[in-house]
Amino acid sequence: MNVKLGVGLGLRDRMIMNESNWAEIVFFILLILGFLFSLAAPSAVLSYLIIFVAGMMAGRLIYYRKESMAFPYVLIIIGFFIGYLIGSRYGNWLVLTILFVLGSILSYYLHEQGLVKDIKLWP
Repeated sequence: MNVKLGVGLGLRDRMIMNESNWAEIVFFILLILGFLFSLAAPSAVLSYLIIFVAGMMAGRLIYYRKESMAFPYVLIIIGFFIGYLIGSRYGNWLVLTILFVLGSILSYYLHEQGLVKDIKLWP
């Protein structure tokens, strides 16, 4: 039986998370979470603070995955960021982008220098 992936399967069978589509599903979930986080921010200052902290978390993920940095992790980070930009009511999108990138760079640098230590929960 020669059936291509997704052909002949019901919608429910195609929506189950497996090793080939987990990144897309997590991307979509974080896109929605980013959107909801941005809607919860009542001011531009709080929006800037949230995106900076999210950038720092992205920098941490990039640091711990630098040996095996695969595209799915970049896709997941971009998913949250795009969701946040879509839902952002306050603040400039360019400032949000700059703060996200600066937070990522700062967090990566702090982890690389050993100034920030945390419990490593994954290999």
